[in-house]
Amino acid sequence: MNEAEFKQLIRKRPMSRFVAIVGLLVICVACQQPQPEGETPIARVMNEYLYASDLDGVIAPGALQADSIEAVHAYIHNWIQQKLLIQKAKKNLPDHQTAFEQEIENYRNSLIIFTYQNALIEQALDTVITETQIENYFEENKELFLLKNNIVRVRFAKLENHPKNSRDRAIQEKIRKQEIISKLIFSSLTGEESRKLSDLCQEISINYFLNSGQWVYFNDLLKEIPMKTHNPSIGIYNQEDFLRKNREFQMVDGNYIYFVNILEYRLIGNFSPIEFEREKIRNILLNNRKVRLIESLRNEVVSEGREKKWFEIY
Repeated sequence: MNEAEFKQLIRKRPMSRFVAIVGLLVICVACQQPQPEGETPIARVMNEYLYASDLDGVIAPGALQADSIEAVHAYIHNWIQQKLLIQKAKKNLPDHQTAFEQEIENYRNSLIIFTYQNALIEQALDTVITETQIENYFEENKELFLLKNNIVRVRFAKLENHPKNSRDRAIQEKIRKQEIISKLIFSSLTGEESRKLSDLCQEISINYFLNSGQWVYFNDLLKEIPMKTHNPSIGIYNQEDFLRKNREFQMVDGNYIYFVNILEYRLIGNFSPIEFEREKIRNILLNNRKVRLIESLRNEVVSEGREKKWFEIY
């Protein structure tokens, strides 16, 4: 690359002024080094060269010139460092520790096969999993679904704790709505009441969870609500005892009040409910289909190769 070409480079790339300067600085050296026709190197390590064309993609589109210069400088520094480390390693390691040709070929072949298999899976895999298939798998493999953590179905709301004797009309209105939330949280809800509770929580709650059909880890609930699940007198942490004795309660913690309704719970060691495992089972069934599809593909390839005499075993 001559000086005129470097000036053209300046007009084409956001970082090109820096590249051009670097290139012009090495022109004199580069003229005496073997190089591809038409390109001037911008860095050298031993007999290896880095060219401006190698920097394609280094700069993000629309990057500022200062950022572009920094990116190019870092790339060149890393390139030099990598090449020097490789040279140092080759010099100091025995040949058998630097002969990676077979490993590289194996990795390349594995990558090609992996990509091909994924393309076939995307085209051929039946991803429809019926509820019956999920239920059958659950019933046939219940021993796989023993709980390792306590889980709950719950409704709760976290709200600001306002003084009951406040004369502020806005606060009085919030307290009135909090009382409605409290009543609904602890009730068996109709569809209309569920919508009303959701609207009120969205309006004045700090945080809330109303999906009573969804199981959640009790430990996750403890992150949202500062429940004391241990006996301070003996210092033993006992979630199970807490869940057995506390189903519906409200509590105040600093500036917040919590309304909590634990609708149902399952303890460690019991069978997990199918609702909690549905997505996991779906993924298991899909993965099993993938395994069978890949195995079928491999067998078909061997059968075709045998039929067309593409291989022989001597």
